[in-house]
Order: sequence, then structure tokens, then C-alpha cells
Amino acid sequence: MSNYCVSIGEHEYQVKVNGAHLTLNGEPVQFDLDSLNGNGLHVLRRGNQSTELYLSTQQRGVYEVLVGGRRVIARVDPAHRRAHRRADAIAAGDLIAPMPGVVIQVLADEGDLVEQDQVLAVLESMKMQMQVRAPFAGRVRRVNIKEGAAVEKGALLVKISEQ
Repeated sequence: MSNYCVSIGEHEYQVKVNGAHLTLNGEPVQFDLDSLNGNGLHVLRRGNQSTELYLSTQQRGVYEVLVGGRRVIARVDPAHRRAHRRADAIAAGDLIAPMPGVVIQVLADEGDLVEQDQVLAVLESMKMQMQVRAPFAGRVRRVNIKEGAAVEKGALLVKISEQ
């Protein structure tokens, strides 16, 4: 059995994995997670519900999850290594390209105050448009993109900081 502490923003979750069985904060969770393309695109099935999501490793133990137009950073640590460490706000404010694409729209300027979940840019990749949203309320510190520009996976698009 493996025990993990998963932090997403201010929230912490205890996850236990035992073979194909998973518990979240002590409650069993039934799900299927299947890769769709080998490049991070997955489908999560729980009962009759299916949700597409994109998973990307940012660095060891830090993952970006894009689901329903929202971006979250998840920090995963073995439970024995972590007591109560907060997710790194600097990493959470770096909005990066989840896959190669073209910038369709830039909706933020340096110095702008933004709200959590506000759309800051729109990318197009494989005929699909993806909104890049602010993970928290803050101020835009840097805009690294222009409309029509091609971006590579992992490229810094926008940097925001908490107020």
C-alpha cells in the first residue's frame, strides 16, 4: 500500500493506493482513468459520467491538471515526507502551454488585476481551443505571448502573482 498527500491550492487530501483500489480521505473511490493519446489527454470515468482531462508533469511531484477549462496544480508527496506543506504559489502562477499550439487570443495585459478562473488566453491545438485560466486572483506580472504566435509545450504564457 502507498500513502500520499496531495495538495491542490489550499486543500490537502490523503490518498491511499492498494493495487487497483484507491481511498480518498478514507473513502473508497471507484473510477477508471484511460489515456486517449499518450500525450497527457485522458478520460476519467466514474459511474455513468465521463470527463476528459489533460495531465502534465511539471517537475518531480508536481502535476498540472486541465479539466473543464480550469487549470490546477497538484503537488503529490509520499505521506511520510510531508506534514503540512502548502503548494508553491510561484509555480501555481506560471501559466504554461499544456501542448504545442497557436495563440488565438490574449485577454490579459501586464499589470491587470485578474479573478480566479478568469480566461487570460486562448490556445488552439489539434483543431481544439483551450482556455487558459487564472488559478487564483492576482496581478498579471508578465505576458509572454502574442496572438498568432506558435508555442511549444511547456512554454511560459502568462505569469501572475497573488495580491
